[in-house]
Formats: sequence, C-alpha cells, structure tokens
Amino acid sequence: MKVQDIYIDSVGTYVPETVSSARAVADGRYDAAAYEETGLTGVAVSPGLAGPDMAVLAAEQAFARATRTRADVDAVFHVSCFHEGPDAWCAQNYVQLRTVGEAVGHSVPAFEVRQGCNGMFDALELAVCYLRADERRDTALVTIGDNMESPLLDRWRSAPFQLIGDAGASAILSKAGGFARLRSVGTHLVQELESLHRGAEPIFPPPATTRAPLDLGARSADFFRSRTYEEFNRFSLDGLHALTDRLTEEAGVKLQDIARVSYMSASRDFTEQRLMMPLGLPMEKSCWEYAKGVGHLAASDHLAALDHLLGAGELVPGDLMLMIGLASGLSVSGAVVEILATAPWLC
Repeated sequence: MKVQDIYIDSVGTYVPETVSSARAVADGRYDAAAYEETGLTGVAVSPGLAGPDMAVLAAEQAFARATRTRADVDAVFHVSCFHEGPDAWCAQNYVQLRTVGEAVGHSVPAFEVRQGCNGMFDALELAVCYLRADERRDTALVTIGDNMESPLLDRWRSAPFQLIGDAGASAILSKAGGFARLRSVGTHLVQELESLHRGAEPIFPPPATTRAPLDLGARSADFFRSRTYEEFNRFSLDGLHALTDRLTEEAGVKLQDIARVSYMSASRDFTEQRLMMPLGLPMEKSCWEYAKGVGHLAASDHLAALDHLLGAGELVPGDLMLMIGLASGLSVSGAVVEILATAPWLC
C-alpha cells in the first residue's frame, strides 16, 4: 500500500533486562554449539509481567514523547502473538482502557491484530485504512506486547536460529504530522510454505490445550520430508523480492536508497543469507548488532529497532528504513519509513 498522508508522531518501547547467552550456556539452558553458531548474545526476559501490561508501558512512553494526546486517539490496534491472558478474554479492550480509555471514553474502538510476528505491519495497514476512511479521524494508537514465558515454550531451544524474547512496543500514527512518515506498508503471502510452521501436527485439538510444547524445529523437519530445500529457497526468496519490489516502488525509492533494514532477530548467517545478501545490501545496514542482544521480540522487533537506532543517532533526517518480517503461514511483510526530523524527545 502506498502511503502519503500518515505520519509517526512517536514510538515507545518496553524491552526488559536481558539474560546473556553465555550465562544460559553455563546454566545448561542453551547449547554451547548453538551459541557459537548463531552469534546471539542475549535475550530480553520479563518475569511475571503480562504482554498487555508491557504494551501499556510502551504506550505510556509513546504518549510522554508525543505531540498528539490521548484524547486525539480514534482507534487502538493491539498486536499479540502468544497467549495474552485468560482464555476468551479480549486483551485489546484492557489495553484501550489503560492507555486512552479515561480520555476517549466508550466510543473509541480497540481491535486485536494477529498475524504472528508480522502483526505490526497488519496493524499499520489497518490503521492507515481506518484513518483514511473518515476525514474526521486523525490519530491511531498501535500497541504490541508478548511475554513468551511458558512451560510450553523454551525460549532457548524452541526456534532454530533464534532466541525468543519478551517486549512491548507502541506507535502513534497521525494525519497531522510527525518526525517520520510511513511511505509504504504491505504483506505478501507465500502460500506454498503454509505448512512450514504447522508440520504434521493436527490443528484440532489445539496443542496448547493438550499441553504439547512448541517445537518449531520438529515442525520444520516434518515440512522437509515432503518438500526440498531448493523449493523452500525459491518460494521464500521469490516472496521476499516480490514484497520489497512492491514496497520500494510504492514508496518511490530504490533499495540502494535504504539506510537501515530491520528484521526479526536471528543468527547472523540467517540474517545475511536470507535477507541482506538477496537484497544486495551489506550487513552494516542491518540491525543485527542490536537484535543479537535482545532476541526475537515477536511483533515488537521493528519498533524496538527503530527506537534504538533513533536513540543511538544511527537514523537521521532524510534516512529511509526498510522493515521486513516473516511470520508463519507463511507471510512476508514490511514497510518503508522516512525520517523527516529529529524525534522531539531527542532534541
């Protein structure tokens, strides 16, 4: 989707303290060989703090930095990947109540958005459509929050090439202006790889209800019993190129114009071979040096990377950032963001 009229007023993040990979190896929680192979140095862990509460903390920071107020918000889009709380409970309403509820009352809706680790991109796209649909609407709040601590998930071993972290993130979008502009956003479905993260597991009863642990490596092994690595490479890279070609065309830029690229936190080899090399971009333009120390933060990866780069002075006015994510199912999603000015909270 080409976007010309929606800006990022502020971002906020909650990334808890990290546990070092070296410590996890010493404690027997992480494999020494995987530590050496991946180069991943740590993972953010938040004991006892629920995903929706991390989303609220991130939104609090975003509002503290924003020019828009809580009363300006016309809708809340809350993104999650894992279990947010009690079954049959709607976390988005909790987040709305604790972020803008007192200011906007009962009339501002809250929507939950789920597309795995690409949920943020869907939330951005839906927020753009929602704001464009009515000229009276100006501002949308996007929140993300996941705590991955669970007996059903081993953050050190459940996902090949990755460590699974906890985090919250938020962005305030506005028609009125902001320090950055959303230039394009979208998703490309790689339908041929739908079963990659499903494997041979039945979809009913859901494994979470039977207390079956998450093992993405085993599901991947199931997938490759009937498909070849050559097919996987062709379909996944075709999807990456189709999406990036569309995003850059809609944004009116070229890949060579991109200053930085965010991705999910994964091993250096995975990031280089599955993202940067296919795009013809050097690793120095990636966010891997940041991502390797915090882990894969579910749908918060990209806003956390953006916030880090801004604070470190590694994104400046005039820079373009390409965000690219993968999610099970399989989807490739992304966005192009242009930095227009120094973020007000950094001035």
